[in-house]
Amino acid sequence: MTIRPTLRQLQYLCTLAEKKSFREAAKACLVSQSTLSAGIRQLEEILQVTVVDRESDRFRLTVLGSEILERAQGLLRDTDDLMAVAQRHNSPLAGRLRLGVIPSIGPFLLPRALPGLRKDFPELKLYLREALSRQLLEDVRAGRLDAAVLALPYPIEDFSSLSLGYDGFRVALPQDHPLAAHETVSSAALQDEALILLEDGHCIRDHILSCLDLSNAARRSRESGAEHIEATSLITIVQMVANGLGVTLLPEIALQTGLVDGLDIALRPLAEQPAERELAIIWRKKSAFEPNIRLLAAHLAGFV
Repeated sequence: MTIRPTLRQLQYLCTLAEKKSFREAAKACLVSQSTLSAGIRQLEEILQVTVVDRESDRFRLTVLGSEILERAQGLLRDTDDLMAVAQRHNSPLAGRLRLGVIPSIGPFLLPRALPGLRKDFPELKLYLREALSRQLLEDVRAGRLDAAVLALPYPIEDFSSLSLGYDGFRVALPQDHPLAAHETVSSAALQDEALILLEDGHCIRDHILSCLDLSNAARRSRESGAEHIEATSLITIVQMVANGLGVTLLPEIALQTGLVDGLDIALRPLAEQPAERELAIIWRKKSAFEPNIRLLAAHLAGFV
């Protein structure tokens, strides 16, 4: 009789590759480090190959181990899909669903959407992860997430997607800024202003630069002498604007939650239209979770 690897052993391998540490992988799998290590060795014995390079000072997989990892991830994805098919048969939007969301959407959309979701679908166990778009796409592709909510435009050609709606931008200025006296503000008027943006890697940064026609921001900054200031969160950005350090564009989905309430900030429409981004949910093509993801999308769209 052929002895095959167990799903648990494959899960140990995938978690170890993600955490790059036996100790951290064991914590994530809720087992002892010795149990996880023994599981990896049993996997190697069954396959009769070495998957982890134990001679290296730093964790790394062998060349063959990397290939086995890719196949293990595929098998776990297929197993999750199998479970999703069974769960969908019993009731809609039930069971586990792992959802990723980017930082410029999650804190403003989910607190409003989740209470109704729990009420309408009490059997849904939603696991959330906040990360940048690039990491979320990698996690969906690898099967660590079932779906992700992010903002377009962004390259998602390899995934299925569904629009949740459009999120406009408003110009945010210090209350006493001369441009605050205008009903609208043009992108040309902001060319020489100190622009406050999220750090590189946040897709909203590119969306704002696109709205302001600043695709080559670094070049224009050098030519005009204008500053570009980076921050780690929208909460930090609004505090910087309120203290007169610069201007920015803020998404309306964040403004609806009172992001600037009580701060000395003036909000004005951008003269050029449209100044917006599209919110969307994406998932792996042919995923068995698609029916549930579509139900989730219909609910989330009501809050965009």
